[in-house]
Amino acid sequence: MPKKAKEQSLFNVPVIKEGQKVKWVILREIENWILVNCENGAFTGVILAKEAKELKRSNVELSSGTELELEIINPSIRHEDGYYIVSVTRLLQYDVWKSIIDKFEKDTIITVVPTEANLWWLLIDMHGIKGFIPLSQLAPIHYPRVEDGDQDAIFDKLLALIGEEIKVRVINIDEEERRIILSEREALREEREKVLSELEVGKVFDGVVSGVSSYGLFVTIGGTVEGLVHISEITYGHVNNIDKLGKIGDKMKVKVIGLENGKISLSAKQLKEDPWEALPKKYNIGDVFEGEVIRFVPYGVFVRVFDDINWLVHLSELSQKAVNNPNEVVRIGQKVKVKLILIDPKNRKIGLSMKDLDENKETAPKASKKADLADIADKLEKEEAEKKTTRKPRAKKAEKEEAEEAAE
Repeated sequence: MPKKAKEQSLFNVPVIKEGQKVKWVILREIENWILVNCENGAFTGVILAKEAKELKRSNVELSSGTELELEIINPSIRHEDGYYIVSVTRLLQYDVWKSIIDKFEKDTIITVVPTEANLWWLLIDMHGIKGFIPLSQLAPIHYPRVEDGDQDAIFDKLLALIGEEIKVRVINIDEEERRIILSEREALREEREKVLSELEVGKVFDGVVSGVSSYGLFVTIGGTVEGLVHISEITYGHVNNIDKLGKIGDKMKVKVIGLENGKISLSAKQLKEDPWEALPKKYNIGDVFEGEVIRFVPYGVFVRVFDDINWLVHLSELSQKAVNNPNEVVRIGQKVKVKLILIDPKNRKIGLSMKDLDENKETAPKASKKADLADIADKLEKEEAEKKTTRKPRAKKAEKEEAEEAAE
């Protein structure tokens, strides 16, 4: 090598010391770590796998030939293959911190990806700068609503958010600790204000189920404003299992039925046709249907025939034989044939009979030929009247039975 060129090459060799900033060129990726070469080929370095993964997640260009300014870590500690260990993170932290302050001052929305979770917040690591999203700052669709405060269930819901992109605003900065507090709710501030300005009793909105509880479904409108569809406002029928009526993420059209002290009451039921108005138009006394036995009560069984309305087969209408307990005749889940003998839309009652369709009816005493459907309906009404007058000590129990029947 000519003397002048050799001197020039020696002159350009960078100083190898901790914290030294040097321009590097990416050579290739090897087993998840990145091999880099000093710009003038003086020596080779490596970006370790953990940092390489973080750089990829942050969409830093790492293809072969890309130039990066890197910082030399302690030169006395080498990679197992003898390469110098270099890092871009500390240099990026300065740029990231400047960017965060700028976004905070301008109230700009940013996109982050949680890397860890605990029972109080989601953690975001931005090249060593820690960001936190407290649970109270999550949007309704992401809030881990769990009955009875089951911590394991809460933690599972938060773990599901790790790796997901979340739009947030910076709401607080701790410059001394280099920590930032983020809010998903604040990122939706404008949308929330718009939805709230449009909320009126009687208005209908498209929503998404954001929570399920024993007392109803939480539905979010516009992704920001959450209201409750009470269990009594989900459907007209009796609800045995609310999980069958909605799960998180389901779309649901709802009507605003109440606005009080910041609470929003919604209804899905009021957007459906009232079956008690439709039934008399569609069905006639004497019609025969097949239904499923849903539940037992002391005075009979409820059978599901159409939609979500459960219809009553009174104990006296189960069989031609005397029946003391419904399970003597039917079982839960059994498919049975029933005949319509009573429609009372005003009191929301429907009466069914199985005994006229009983396969063993020929062995039972024959009913009077003069008895007709009106007589049977009258019999049911008289029995209810007798209960009220002769069972005063059991008034509370009778009221409960009537309430259960009306709820159907």
